[in-house]
Amino acid sequence: MIYKLSKWISYHPKTIIIISLLLLIPSVIGYALTNVNYDILTYLPKNIESVQGEKILDKSFNNASSSFLVIDSTDSKYLARLQSQIEQIDGVYGVMGVSSLVDASIPKEILPDILNSIFYSQDGTSSLMMVQYIDSGSSERTMDAIKEIRSVLNKNSFMSGLSALNVDTMDMANSQAPVYITIAIILALVVLSFTMNSFVLPFVLLSALGIAVIYNMGTNIVFGSISYITQCIAAILQLGVTMDYSIFLYHRYKDERTNYDDKRDAMAQAIIAAFRSLSGSSVTTIAGFLALCFMRLTLGRDIGIVMAK
Repeated sequence: MIYKLSKWISYHPKTIIIISLLLLIPSVIGYALTNVNYDILTYLPKNIESVQGEKILDKSFNNASSSFLVIDSTDSKYLARLQSQIEQIDGVYGVMGVSSLVDASIPKEILPDILNSIFYSQDGTSSLMMVQYIDSGSSERTMDAIKEIRSVLNKNSFMSGLSALNVDTMDMANSQAPVYITIAIILALVVLSFTMNSFVLPFVLLSALGIAVIYNMGTNIVFGSISYITQCIAAILQLGVTMDYSIFLYHRYKDERTNYDDKRDAMAQAIIAAFRSLSGSSVTTIAGFLALCFMRLTLGRDIGIVMAK
């Protein structure tokens, strides 16, 4: 069976290339449609107290997703206008600030000390607001609301809270991932240039590995969503654990080339030899990734299944 398959592959390279390129179409579509989960708390075990507390907050008080705003102003009229503006943003459930309790016309100097201690800083230069959201802190609606809230704040005002951190995490992951993937590709090209006597072949092998990465990321659509950590590291991990297979196959082909007049027969034999040698190694690699699935933190299962696939 392996002999017939390797023979067919080596004698039909154009067909293989055409099929591989056509498979990129559904893979790219699947990659685009796969959701990325930026909320690390969803991977915690459901029976721990913090997760149960989050559920109670969300169900009873709609308070599981919230943010705190530190406003660089204590002007009551400005704070009232800002609070009203934030309340109109889609995805915002409510805003709690000093304007929610007292009229904006009342100076903060005559407010009770308890209100001043809660809503104003000790130096009297900034104030505090709390924003509650309708959906969960990692939902697209909440993230869009946070971005819109930030757009109406001045440059000296800040937002904190888990929901805001999710947005920052998403922005950093999306902006940094292309950078370190590019660095990994450059370093891989350097390594391959020292192991091969061709300037073109390293680009060919990396292109093949890149196609395989797209296949893997595209088929993640069957899971519905993957974590942003898996999204960031899967390509680098796959590149690292499979690059040596390509190098081994190439050197095996060079050895077999001296035994066959037809390069297609040499490649067929190289595929057979590589499969026999590398199948054990690849199976243990798959088993290692699947072992992550037994972590109580289900992030391990998320990474393990994607990488085993």
